[in-house]
Amino acid sequence: INNDTAIVGAAGERSGATGVNGDQSNNDLVAAGAAYVFVRSGTTWTQQAVLTAAVRDAYDLFGGAVAIDGDTIIVGAYGEDSNGSAPTNNDLTSSGAAYVFTRSGTSWTQEGYLKASNLGAGDSFGTSVGIDGDAVIVGATGESSDGSGPGNDTALNAGAAYIFTRSGTSWTQVA
Repeated sequence: INNDTAIVGAAGERSGATGVNGDQSNNDLVAAGAAYVFVRSGTTWTQQAVLTAAVRDAYDLFGGAVAIDGDTIIVGAYGEDSNGSAPTNNDLTSSGAAYVFTRSGTSWTQEGYLKASNLGAGDSFGTSVGIDGDAVIVGATGESSDGSGPGNDTALNAGAAYIFTRSGTSWTQVA
């Protein structure tokens, strides 16, 4: 929650809706996930948006972790399977992803699609997320790097955290 806006993740949500405020009537994608944005006016909370990934699959678990700062939301999807080349390429099971959404007025749009620089199957990137201004942190509980450099996956499920910063509307991994 931030000021008068709350974000609620629902990793088990199963609609086939894509993007912001998509059609929620199709329930064909088990555990694809969603995130719900609520705003408060006085003592009344109302739903402002339903956020889902533009490209999604069953068991992506989008919404498994959420964070908000001002008009920016980050949503983790630790079951997402993309290899990083494109969200539609599902070569790395549960490599995970994080999505950044921004608000202008009352409208939300997807601004970023984040992947780890050394992603691998089972990394679960997006298990935890946090945001402060133009910086986000994304946890990957299944990352197995031993810390000596990318590709040295000898420390099974040691975990890692990745930091990204925003410049304009672009996000770059910095640590």
